[in-house]
Amino acid sequence: MDAEFQIVDPKFVTTGDYVSFTVVDGPKRVPGRISRSALAVLDKGNNSEPSAIFEEHLEEIRKAAHMMRRVNPTLDVIFLASNDF
Repeated sequence: MDAEFQIVDPKFVTTGDYVSFTVVDGPKRVPGRISRSALAVLDKGNNSEPSAIFEEHLEEIRKAAHMMRRVNPTLDVIFLASNDF
């Protein structure tokens, strides 16, 4: 995974059951979302705040988003769910 692939601008207050963020892949910016159930899987039952889970597991989230982007480069939105972890 290259250094140009980043996860930025997480938004924890959304109208859905997810945290939104932006994927920066070189010159492209793609919206991304991770479900709160995926965050719970990453948290392993610790009942942490979503922002703390996101920050603690940012590299795992980045890897999952990178894999999805490489497998499906034409996706308009990257959706990460519990089965991605």
